[in-house]
Amino acid sequence: MEKMYKQMPAQVHADRCGASKGAALAGIVPLMGHGEGLPAPLIYRKGWALLGYLALEPNRMHSRASLAALFWPNLGETSALTNLRQVLSNLNRYCTQQFGPEVLQIQRGSVGLLRGERILFDVDVLVQAPCDAIHLLSDQRIFLDGMEDIADLEFQAWLQTTRQMLEVQLISSVERCCDQMIERARWDSAIDLANALSRRDPWNEAHVQRAMRAHAGNGSSCEALTAYQRLEAFLRSDLGLDPCQETRRLLQQISALGSVVRAAPVQLSATI
Repeated sequence: MEKMYKQMPAQVHADRCGASKGAALAGIVPLMGHGEGLPAPLIYRKGWALLGYLALEPNRMHSRASLAALFWPNLGETSALTNLRQVLSNLNRYCTQQFGPEVLQIQRGSVGLLRGERILFDVDVLVQAPCDAIHLLSDQRIFLDGMEDIADLEFQAWLQTTRQMLEVQLISSVERCCDQMIERARWDSAIDLANALSRRDPWNEAHVQRAMRAHAGNGSSCEALTAYQRLEAFLRSDLGLDPCQETRRLLQQISALGSVVRAAPVQLSATI
């Protein structure tokens, strides 16, 4: 029998490039993040992991045999299919309640999440409405957090690859939104985004340059200097390197002028 899990309500909040929180992602199911339990009426952890798998492999049918082998690799086919049937029955109740009766399609030999272009999950937002996904970065969200032990190597490899793909999409989304805020001189929002990027990857000079521009544009040249010094300390202690010429030039400009007026967003790579 699949292990039951404590239930909890699912909640999502969002920032739309400095806009109000909460409205943009109302009703969206959060697959990125962690909690102490599962949203009712789900009772199986593998049901939640299966939902995440289907959400990232949508609009096509998956054979029951392949799903059973993926999630119960150490069981014989009959036992694995029995467990899958039990989990699907519970997952179907959840999906019907959350999305309606047509999204999760369960057939005799196959299963699929057929959602068309509907945005049902926070991971959908990364592609279709990237500025609504900013909170995922600032909250340090991870796809299917805590589900690493659900199954064996094949599922773990899929999970790791998927997390890396979503990380790239998430960082790219926040970078674009941060650049927009800098171009529009919305300095407070730009600072929040740049700081979130820098916390995620403190060695990335492009992120620090964004933070420096945003602070300087907001009239806080001292904060821009602090951001530079923090980067310099990281690079010297961990890599034995100094910030690149582009970052040093930006520091000189800020020191000379005290601000950077709507400077073009920096596209410098993380390579040093």
